[in-house]
Amino acid sequence: MLKKVMIVEDSKAWSDIIKRGLGDKVSVFCAYNLIEGARIFEENPDMAVVIMDACVPGDEPNAQILVREIRKTFKGPMIAMSSMEKFRKVLLAAGCDYEVEEKSQAAEKVFELLGIS
Repeated sequence: MLKKVMIVEDSKAWSDIIKRGLGDKVSVFCAYNLIEGARIFEENPDMAVVIMDACVPGDEPNAQILVREIRKTFKGPMIAMSSMEKFRKVLLAAGCDYEVEEKSQAAEKVFELLGIS
């Protein structure tokens, strides 16, 4: 059975790029807002990795609320994803373990964390 990865990213275009990068090596769940992210995680608590954009949606970080909520039960890796260092720092402070500056690096980080080549 494939490991599950959730992408929380309001841009469908970016979600699709990350999903393509992950290919068929994992099972991908996409959330385009924080409410969807909470619902998907609640329905799939066996997620292996969570990739979290900082601003879902908008131009200011708001995903830290969901990071804190997921972190209450999720012990796996969470990746903060933003081109803005200060936004990644907000997510790291909320409970993310890793960060990627470029969204195009997200799939590579997932493979690294899961030991998938």
